[in-house]
Amino acid sequence: MRSAESIQQQLQQIMGTPFGIVSLADSLEPALSDFFKKDKSDSGSFPTSFIFDELVYFPHYIGLEDAIAFTVNEHQITLRERHLIEALLAGLQTRPLQSHKSRLSEEERMRQFGQWLQQQNIEESGLPPADLNLSDDLVNRMVPLLLQGDGLQVSYSQLNKLLDSYLGGDVLLVPLEQREWLMLASESLVLGGEDERDKDLSEPVEEVLTAFALGLYELIASEWGGVFHISISRPFLPTEGLPGILSLLRETLHLGELFHVSEHIHLPWELRLERLLYSIPDEQRQGFIQQDGINSGLFGDAETLSTLDTFFQLDCNVSETAKRLYVHRNTLIYRLDKIKQETGLDVRTFNDAVLVRLILLLYKVTKSK
Repeated sequence: MRSAESIQQQLQQIMGTPFGIVSLADSLEPALSDFFKKDKSDSGSFPTSFIFDELVYFPHYIGLEDAIAFTVNEHQITLRERHLIEALLAGLQTRPLQSHKSRLSEEERMRQFGQWLQQQNIEESGLPPADLNLSDDLVNRMVPLLLQGDGLQVSYSQLNKLLDSYLGGDVLLVPLEQREWLMLASESLVLGGEDERDKDLSEPVEEVLTAFALGLYELIASEWGGVFHISISRPFLPTEGLPGILSLLRETLHLGELFHVSEHIHLPWELRLERLLYSIPDEQRQGFIQQDGINSGLFGDAETLSTLDTFFQLDCNVSETAKRLYVHRNTLIYRLDKIKQETGLDVRTFNDAVLVRLILLLYKVTKSK
């Protein structure tokens, strides 16, 4: 989004004459404010330019909240040049000019969007109410992220400002429940344009999304700290199922916090097994983990749980797991042998590793009930 100052400089370079910037808010000089409101076209929109007190005013919005006008002495430009400036500014205009009082603030607009979104069924699709002026924002593919965290003490304006400075625009920040925000970033912003993606087809989309979510997490954590979690999903078209995407992100956060308590970035494509096991009825889960030879109090030990979680996360690699846990390789082998003695299952073999992995996940979800 172009700033008012950069547009002002461009106008001055093109026309070779000084331009000013004034506010067109209600707090403006009453005479000019009244003139501006009365001088509307028949459609109810404000004019593309008007003259007041020997100055030509070119109304313009920078985003949704800043109603401004570029000004120039009426004797410094010709009528043809005036029309040229109107055309130039029309190409930069991001929103139709409306009554200042009738416009919602950006935060209120996004809050109403969030309220509408949470009232929809997950099967529904389509655009939000027209008065929110979101039709242009939701026509292209976007990457959805969900941020949750009671320990994250940050306001909407603070978070929105951080996202704007870090990502450079093209992001919608939608407040949902308390300390819960949905972020919709343009696909090109996250994955790059088509030309950039064509240059490197070897990097899977999931890896790019994971790195993007991790970078955003580290940015927010470094700015405010606190405990919070982020989930992200693949690019999608908002008009084809935004409520369903929100449901998926919320489910992903819930499963991630349940099964992987030490992690803060949760990805739906890495939680397929967890999602399947969570859908199994409680009685069947309890029956499975209580079978002879499987039930063991060993899974209630924090050290064992941490060892197994890390071991499976690193594809059962003993050396890498020892490094991650900051223990000697022999110490890790001793722990794995202890698990084998207690359960009769050796997680260094494929079949036993799969079984222990299932038991561990079932233990976590059963314990949470």
